[in-house]
Amino acid sequence: MKTKLEPASLPRPGGPYSHGLKVSCRELVFVAGQIPVDKDGKIVGIDPSDEFRYPIDLETQVRQAYLNVIAVLEEGGASVRDIVRLDTYVAVSAMNEYRKIGLKLKREMLKGSEPPGATVFVNALMITNALIEIGAIAAID
Repeated sequence: MKTKLEPASLPRPGGPYSHGLKVSCRELVFVAGQIPVDKDGKIVGIDPSDEFRYPIDLETQVRQAYLNVIAVLEEGGASVRDIVRLDTYVAVSAMNEYRKIGLKLKREMLKGSEPPGATVFVNALMITNALIEIGAIAAID
């Protein structure tokens, strides 16, 4: 069972998240940071014929990272509705574009679920040409 924690002393969240969740569950599913790779391990959202691999399609990368998170959740018997923590890391080079599309895609991919978490802008991610990494924790009732 999950209960949103929205203290009256705090402003309403400015995006699709809650300030906190009180959770009782029987199992947890921990999802490692997922980057925008397809099942063959190839980074999506880039044109392989472009020597410098620019521009990178951030929307395609965000969508794939969420699909990878969802796949891990489903493998563990969970869904996006079970997420109790969602952390997103975005390359600072994509910061402005992410601010435009990130919340829209989060709402779409999480189907209205609003887990607490953090969005952090970083210099770079471990994998070249990956602009996003998303990790999650889910609690199954």
